[in-house]
Amino acid sequence: MVNRKVGTVFTTISILWEDKDEFRKFAKLVKKTRNGNMYESDAALFKRMLELFKQHEQPNERPNNTYPRKNTTSQVHDQQG
Repeated sequence: MVNRKVGTVFTTISILWEDKDEFRKFAKLVKKTRNGNMYESDAALFKRMLELFKQHEQPNERPNNTYPRKNTTSQVHDQQG
C-alpha cells in the first residue's frame, strides 16, 4: 500500500513543465465566468485520464512504491516468495 498521512485527500505528483503544458491541453471547459473561461482541475483531468488508462492496461494487485524501502516486512515477504 502506498503510504500517506491520515486525513489527507490530495498528493503532489512531480512532472516536467513541458509535460504539464501538454497535460493541460486536454482540460475540458467547465464554465465561462466574468473573468474568463474556467477549465477542469488537474485532479479532475488526472482522474479522467486514469479511467481511460485502466480500460487499456492491467493493474497490479497492490499499489507499488516508487522507491524501495529498507527493512519493511512486505519487502522481506515479497523477496522470500
